[in-house]
Amino acid sequence: MKRKIDNIKDAKNLMTLAIYAGKLLVKNGAEIYRVEDTMQRICSSATNIDSVDVYVLTSGIFISLEYDGEIMNNFKKVKSSTINLEKIAEVNDFSRKFVSDNISYNEGMNILEKIDSNFNINSKVLNLSAGWLAGFFSLLFGGNIKDFISAFLITTFVSHFLNRITKFDFTFFVYNFIGSFIITVLAILFTKINLASNYNMVVIGSIMILVPGVPSTNAARDIMNGDFLSGLMGLAKTIFLGLAIALGVGAALQILK
Repeated sequence: MKRKIDNIKDAKNLMTLAIYAGKLLVKNGAEIYRVEDTMQRICSSATNIDSVDVYVLTSGIFISLEYDGEIMNNFKKVKSSTINLEKIAEVNDFSRKFVSDNISYNEGMNILEKIDSNFNINSKVLNLSAGWLAGFFSLLFGGNIKDFISAFLITTFVSHFLNRITKFDFTFFVYNFIGSFIITVLAILFTKINLASNYNMVVIGSIMILVPGVPSTNAARDIMNGDFLSGLMGLAKTIFLGLAIALGVGAALQILK
């Protein structure tokens, strides 16, 4: 059901709603084409919106909307925070309902605010899941049961620790450096006290929680979709993330070995 915009205020509200939806998608790890498509879909749901142009980067959203001969522009800076596929799915579902149903601006903003505040991953589940992941990766790369247990314990602790220090607003480079450094130090110590057999297997398994798999995949997908600037920005970030991990591991090995 197509909605109709009656005045400039309603047009600006529609733009604000689209920006909020786009911001939620970007900061939770959505692909650029998905963000642009969602925002375009929301703004085009009104019959008397003459044109909509959306340009999204991993760090900002640009939108231009024409209503009744007047062009309105807006920009929103976005800080990418985490990967939350459930929030991405919820925003996608909302955008389709917003287009098909007669959802008001206030109702739409309330739905988006609920998505923003809810659907957060339980920290205990996240930490334990990271531990299990690391443990099985250590086995996959040739470790034994002692390495599995060590990787599980170390990664569960490091995941909890990194979640706790997010309040200090470190850069992603420092964040990954700290994580990989602590993982390597603990892996070596566990090996020295005979809790682990091979610290290499423990380190390799444990740092998998820091490897930027989703960002690198999104960067490649953005480049293949023609969003070269966003893709190259994402690719540069993954390179620096990998460098931070390597430096953290190298620094710990240099100190303790």
